[in-house]
Amino acid sequence: MTVQEHPYPLDRAHPPVDAIRAPLPSRAYSSPEIHKLEIDTLYRGRWLFVGPASAYRSTNTAAPVDIAGLDLLITCDEANDLHGFFNVCAHRACHLVTEPATVKRIACPYHAWVYTLDGNLVSARSFGGDGSTTIPTSDPQVTGLKPVSLEVWHDLLFINTAPSPRPLRDTLAPVIERIGWLQLDQMQYHSSLEYHFEANWKFIVENFLESYHVPFLHHTLDGYSPATGRYQFQLPGNISGIGTRPYGAAQINNRCLPTWQPTGGRDYPADFAEYYAVLPNLLLGVMPDHLFAWSLDPVAPEKAIEKLHFFFVGPQSTTPDLAEHIQLTLDRWMQVNDEDWTIVQNMHRGARSESFKRALLSPVMERNIIRFQQHIIDLIPAAAHDHTPWTENGNGHH
Repeated sequence: MTVQEHPYPLDRAHPPVDAIRAPLPSRAYSSPEIHKLEIDTLYRGRWLFVGPASAYRSTNTAAPVDIAGLDLLITCDEANDLHGFFNVCAHRACHLVTEPATVKRIACPYHAWVYTLDGNLVSARSFGGDGSTTIPTSDPQVTGLKPVSLEVWHDLLFINTAPSPRPLRDTLAPVIERIGWLQLDQMQYHSSLEYHFEANWKFIVENFLESYHVPFLHHTLDGYSPATGRYQFQLPGNISGIGTRPYGAAQINNRCLPTWQPTGGRDYPADFAEYYAVLPNLLLGVMPDHLFAWSLDPVAPEKAIEKLHFFFVGPQSTTPDLAEHIQLTLDRWMQVNDEDWTIVQNMHRGARSESFKRALLSPVMERNIIRFQQHIIDLIPAAAHDHTPWTENGNGHH
C-alpha cells in the first residue's frame, strides 16, 4: 500500500506559499439542497458507524438509532445476537421503539402487531376480524421488520441500508492494513461523550483533518502531542489522516496505562498516535494506551451530533488503581473537544457572512482539507460551481 505522508513545516524558514481558494464554496455548508445530495450520495448505501457493539449486546433488548436521517432499531436476542431493522411497523408505518428497553417482543403501539427480536411477525390480533388470532398470509419478508445489514469490527458496530452491501472489511481495509497488526481485539469499551453542534458536519471533519490550529487553540494538547511532530497522510479509499510523534500518554507517579501489543514481531513505538477520517462518519484514533471512535450524525445543513466513544487496553486497564489515569485521559479529550466545539461553531457562523465566499487554504498545512473537499465535489459536482480541481502539482485556477 502506497501512503503519502507530509510533515507540518511549522518553522518560519520555509519559503512562502500562495493560498488556494477552497474547492467548496461557503454555501456548501448551509445549503439544504447540497445537504440532501450529501445524504443521498455519501451516507445512503454506505457503512455508517453507530457506536460500541458491546453497548447494544445485552440479551433481550431493543434500542432506537437515529443517524443521517435514518430511523433504525438494533435488537439483541436471547442468543446474544445483534439484529438491525428500520424502526417501522410493517402494517401502517408506526414508529416502534422510542427508548432503549429490555423486551422479549416488540409490540406496535398502534394496532398491537408483535415481532420477535429477529424481526418476524408473530401476532396481528383481529387482523382477520374481531377476535381473530391469525397473522397475514403474506411472505414473512413482507410482514416482518425490514432488516438492515450489521457488521462489527472489533467492538465497533456499523450499519448499512443497502440491500446487498459490500463487506465492511472492504471499506476498512486500508486502516486494517495500517494498524491491524496491533492486538485491537483487546479493546475494552469504557465511556462516551456527546456534542451537539450548530454547524455543518463537514467543518467537524475538516477540523479533525488538520493540525495547523493545534499550537494556537489547543495549548495543553500541544504540550503532550506537539504540532511540530505531526504529519498528514492519505490512504486508499479516500481515507485521510494525521499522525503524531511524540505522543505523551497519561502518566501518574511514573506509571502508565497498559498499551497495545503488536503481533507478528512488529515493533510499535510507544509514543506514536494516528487519526483516521473514514467517510462518511467514522473518526478513529489510535494512541499507545487507548483508542477512540467518534461518530458523526449530519442532522441538518447547520446541525450535527458527534458521539465520542473511548476504549482502553483490556480489563486490566479499568482496575481501580488506574482510574486516575483513565480520568486524566478522558479529561484531556474533553478539553480538546470543548475547544473544538466552540471554534467549529464560530467557523460555521462566520462562513454564513455574505462577505465570505470560500476559505483560503494552505497547500502545505491544510492538504487534507483540500483533498476532502475535492472528494465531496467528485461525488457531488453541484457543490462546486466554478471550481477547477486542485492537484498535488498545481493550484487550480478560477
